[in-house]
Amino acid sequence: MVIRGATDLLAEVGDVQALTMRAVAGASGVTPPSVYRHFADKEALVRTVITRRFDEFTGVLHTAAAAAGDEPVSRLEAISRAYVRWGLEEPGHYRVLFSAANAGAAGLRLDDEAEHPGAGSYRMLVEAVTACLPASRRNAALPLATELWASLHGIVDLRITKPDIPWPDCSVLTDAALDAVRAAAASADPAPSQGTCQWSSSPSSP
Repeated sequence: MVIRGATDLLAEVGDVQALTMRAVAGASGVTPPSVYRHFADKEALVRTVITRRFDEFTGVLHTAAAAAGDEPVSRLEAISRAYVRWGLEEPGHYRVLFSAANAGAAGLRLDDEAEHPGAGSYRMLVEAVTACLPASRRNAALPLATELWASLHGIVDLRITKPDIPWPDCSVLTDAALDAVRAAAASADPAPSQGTCQWSSSPSSP
């Protein structure tokens, strides 16, 4: 109940610094001491909220990828569609994960060695893009994945914040966002050099 109340309130105020434990208690229908019995401070509560929602989000992406099979481009397409679908079905949760201010490492008071709860989903996207590319193009995986993420985020966030605009169909925009990766995936590696063989008079080492 407290996690849900904190999620809804953070989606509404849009800033971790603006969130208060008293407000969370009110939104959850409990007293402030009840919240403090489970969470030592606001940062502990917000860390739990962000972690659980990212676990939910990343789980949806993994499920979509697994259902798509082993073909890399098909898996990336499934991940991208699942990203957009989840964001539009859970707009409050999506805003908490990708639009709330001061929800980075400093705002969550993460230890220096601790990974941000959202790192896993981003790493999954980069790895999925990398798997689509021929070896000669894999140095482009990070910018391509970042560009794809920015496009998917725009599809979701603009629909949430500007619902009155007659947006094109989500599937059309998602396919367009994937075109750069598809083009890179279709670029074949260069053929190996056909230079003259140099034979040695003695056996070569393996």
